[in-house]
Amino acid sequence: MAGGSGENGGVWVVCEAATEEGKDVEEEEELRPSRPTFWMLMKIVWIKLALNPNTYASVLGVSWAFIANRWHFQMPVIMDNSVLIMAKSGTGMAMFSMGLFMAQQKKIIACGPGLTAIGMALRFVAGPAAMAVGSIAVGLHGDVLRVAIIQAAVPQSITSFIFAKEYGLHADVLSTAVIFGMLASLPILVVYYILLEFMH
Repeated sequence: MAGGSGENGGVWVVCEAATEEGKDVEEEEELRPSRPTFWMLMKIVWIKLALNPNTYASVLGVSWAFIANRWHFQMPVIMDNSVLIMAKSGTGMAMFSMGLFMAQQKKIIACGPGLTAIGMALRFVAGPAAMAVGSIAVGLHGDVLRVAIIQAAVPQSITSFIFAKEYGLHADVLSTAVIFGMLASLPILVVYYILLEFMH
């Protein structure tokens, strides 16, 4: 009897331990953040786009361009100069923001040499190659094809860093791509120009 009660007690302790482990696993699963669905991500993106002033500015600009072209309206000089001042100052402020962001990083290459090499390869190799394939597929040839390929090899726009920093999406990668893309663009574009000159 004593042996039987000991065995039953051992089984009871094992069952309690298994139950507690099961509860711990369930609590961990409940506390673990679930992956958002595709529609949830799209909803967040659309809300952020709706709250972004650049969206309204783009819509207003395109609308004004259509109306001015259709009915030959002229923008007042004071408005035209104000827009020009904002356009010129926007690029300078964006570059200042990117420089400040990179100065706060611990390393010059914030994202590491591996991601930098991948970014450069995508920008200066994969981009022009995709543009060449697409241009040939739609029937472009001659100087138009060459210009399209060279345009695909221009450095990354600084606006991409601004949006990446605004939405918290790999701003370190984009800042590195913009800086090193600008430094590497001139010799790479010269090489593309020479190669395309000999291709007929």
